[in-house]
Amino acid sequence: MNDTIAGIVIRETEVKETDAIITVYTADYGKLSLYGKALRKMSSKNAYACQMFDYSDFLLDYNPNKDVQLLKSANLKKEYMGIRTDYDRLSLASVVVEIISQLEDDSMFDILQLTLEKLNSDKEPFTAFNVFVVYVLNMLGITPVVDECVSCGSTTNIETISIADGGFICHNCNKTLHQKPLDVEMLKRFRIINKASFEVYDKLYGLNLNDYQLSALLVEFLCTHSGMRLKSWRSVQNL
Repeated sequence: MNDTIAGIVIRETEVKETDAIITVYTADYGKLSLYGKALRKMSSKNAYACQMFDYSDFLLDYNPNKDVQLLKSANLKKEYMGIRTDYDRLSLASVVVEIISQLEDDSMFDILQLTLEKLNSDKEPFTAFNVFVVYVLNMLGITPVVDECVSCGSTTNIETISIADGGFICHNCNKTLHQKPLDVEMLKRFRIINKASFEVYDKLYGLNLNDYQLSALLVEFLCTHSGMRLKSWRSVQNL
């Protein structure tokens, strides 16, 4: 009774005229669906703590046998105004929570919170996004091969990347695959970002990783090899 559970809002679904169901990602319970009565009313006392990306304490009577919990009240712990007021950061954060919502793994609260912190205020939001996607690729066991040609194992004359084949392709193998050659700098940066993590984040500044092209490659890789479909990625493509 009267359980207080901290979590981050990752989805909102309108119900009836003024009600809503919010999906909250929590450290202890994974994803929870909370039914908020009159949550979409201007006069709602809980609305300010139940917006997308809000990190809040939610009061409810938690019942593990119910798919949707009834929300009693919510108290805001932190709102990410840097995300909410910047379209680029908002678009990237929307992709992050859509990825999170499709993962079966419910142990990613810390990485979600850290990613939102970076997207909220970091000077290189695309770098933060790219490191997050690399984390997910590693977790799913679909990391791109970036130390050698994925086809023949050669470590020399790397010419391009094959999304379908899973990583680097050398010049000889590309004679058959006919992938568009990429410049050496892009190949180097793709390798660096796939070796990166939040643990060494401060060392990534100045390495030209704050780049949409890298993000596009990583997201295409993720979708191809995980089966995800990311509607929110369209907003990033239009930046």
